[in-house]
Amino acid sequence: MKGYSKPCLPVIWRSNKNKWITRSLFREWFTSYFCLAVKEYCQAKNVESKALLVLDNAPGHPPDLNDLCDAVRVALLPSNTSCLIQPMDQGVITTFKAAYLRSTFQQALDFIGSATDHTVKEFWHGYHVMNAFVNLSAAWDEVQGSTLNAAWRMHYPGVATESSGPTESILHLHQEIDGLAHQVGDGEIKEKDIVSA
Repeated sequence: MKGYSKPCLPVIWRSNKNKWITRSLFREWFTSYFCLAVKEYCQAKNVESKALLVLDNAPGHPPDLNDLCDAVRVALLPSNTSCLIQPMDQGVITTFKAAYLRSTFQQALDFIGSATDHTVKEFWHGYHVMNAFVNLSAAWDEVQGSTLNAAWRMHYPGVATESSGPTESILHLHQEIDGLAHQVGDGEIKEKDIVSA
């Protein structure tokens, strides 16, 4: 990350020697980014500044978050239930990962096509954390509001709108990834590889 200004990155970047979110890092994100984003969003929509943040019961989530911002109420999911009921697991993460993978494969194809002697190995050798940051940001921007809304259908049926959910967009992304993988030259990629990526 030498030579890069952290505030100019397309993601919020912090490091931790344990490679895990700490309560201190999460508290900083919550107060310095999330609460401000809620306030800005509500002002732009001309609605009361209130939000509900639903989190899994992870060690990195501080128990005092409700005391840090009046506009945000934090609710923790019961222990050992996240994989069953967490809204982000209802297609949002799958869509995000597929969009990231498609962007990365598209970059590989663009690199290989830019010169006759470029190889996939050279692409991966030159792929660095900034490429990942750009792809992560772009992938998140691709997650549509309808996908986020559909994730709440099971938990909040009165508010979540009826839609086919993210299934169509995920299938379309998987088809694009499969096509890009074949163009890049990796004909060994199967649908199960894309789904489990």
